[in-house]
Amino acid sequence: MAGRPETKQYWIDQLSEYWDSGLTIQEYCELKEVSYESARRWIALLKKERDGKGTEGGALELVEVSMPRLGSSQSGTGVKVLANGLEVQVDKNFDQETLIQVLTVLRALPCSASAGQ
Repeated sequence: MAGRPETKQYWIDQLSEYWDSGLTIQEYCELKEVSYESARRWIALLKKERDGKGTEGGALELVEVSMPRLGSSQSGTGVKVLANGLEVQVDKNFDQETLIQVLTVLRALPCSASAGQ
């Protein structure tokens, strides 16, 4: 990271971009080639500043969240339907209109997809 300024504004910008990216802090740091340790240090410094001084005009609030991984199943929270070689998984809090649209499209598909099985 030689030659990059490590100013407060630089890290506010980097960390704002990180929060919007949806990546983990480690993934973001690898992608942007910034120091993971420096990023964690600035997160702590900015959080300490925010907690100690309150919110000043335009202060950045940093909150770490974990995103569920794609493909992870939550047993007991939905239903999986297998028919004619097609699989549809519906989560517990599904959107009814979206499911109706998906089923309508599936009904319109030719049966040749299942003929080879």
